[in-house]
Amino acid sequence: MRHTFDLDYILKAIVGIASPLVGVITSLQEQIEWTLRVSSLVVGLLVGLMSLFGMIRKMRRKP
Repeated sequence: MRHTFDLDYILKAIVGIASPLVGVITSLQEQIEWTLRVSSLVVGLLVGLMSLFGMIRKMRRKP
């Protein structure tokens, strides 16, 4: 026997799961922002260093 999905029950479940998750994200917002800033800085530095090494290699290859 197939059960029908109760839309009201599904929406209550989604809201019940999403509410605590939004609360956790809101409380950790400053730490998340700090982590994203630091990680983007590290990625930018790595890309810059890789570009610098590539330019140095090209300059050494030329006679």
